[in-house]
Amino acid sequence: MSSTSTMAVGKRQLMDAALRMLARQQHAETLSLRELAREAGLNHNTFYRHFDSLGQLQTELMNEFTTQLRQGTSAARADVARDPSVVRRVVGWLFDFAANHRDLFLVAYRTLHGPPNESRMGLQRCLDELRRDMLLEQRAMKLLPLGNDAVWLRVLGVYGRAVYGLVVRYLESPEQRDALLGESEELLLILITGTMALHPPSPTRKRRSP
Repeated sequence: MSSTSTMAVGKRQLMDAALRMLARQQHAETLSLRELAREAGLNHNTFYRHFDSLGQLQTELMNEFTTQLRQGTSAARADVARDPSVVRRVVGWLFDFAANHRDLFLVAYRTLHGPPNESRMGLQRCLDELRRDMLLEQRAMKLLPLGNDAVWLRVLGVYGRAVYGLVVRYLESPEQRDALLGESEELLLILITGTMALHPPSPTRKRRSP
C-alpha cells in the first residue's frame, strides 16, 4: 500500500511489513515483533511509538481493508458504464481489487475465518457496517425488496461470505472470471427468491375512504 501524508512514515512501513509477513504466514499469532521491525527496516523499539500491540496494528490493517471495500463497492454499484449488471460490476470490482491487493485480501480472508481475536472482531464490526450501507444503497436502487431489515442483513452476510470464496477461486484461476461472475448472480437470485418465499412482505393495508 502507498504511504499517505496523514500517516507517519514509520507507521506505514510497519503496516506494510506486517502485511507482507502475514500474507506469507498461516497464523497471525506467529508474527514476531523483532522480525516485523527487521522486515520494516526499523529498530524494534520504534513499534511502540505507533502501536500499543500487534493486535492494534492488525486491526488498523483490517480497518483500511474495509474502508477500501466500502468506497470501492459503492462506486462500482453506481458505475453503470462498467457493466449493465449491478452484481457483475460489484463482484468484478472485488475481483480486480483482490488481484491488485492480493496480500491485503488474503490476510483479511484468513482473519475473518481465523480464531476469535481483536483483529477478527474489529473486521467483523466493519463488515457489519458495510452490510448496512449495502442494504440502504440496494434498497434505494430497488435491488432488494422491502422487508425485515434484520433478515436481509443476514442474507447479505451469507452472500458476502460466499462472494469472498468466489474471489479466492478467482485469484487461483482468473480464467474462470465470467463463470464466477455468473455464479455470483445466480447465488444472489437464489437467496432473494428463497428469502421472499420464507418471509413474504406484509400486504399493504388499504386505508378506508373517509
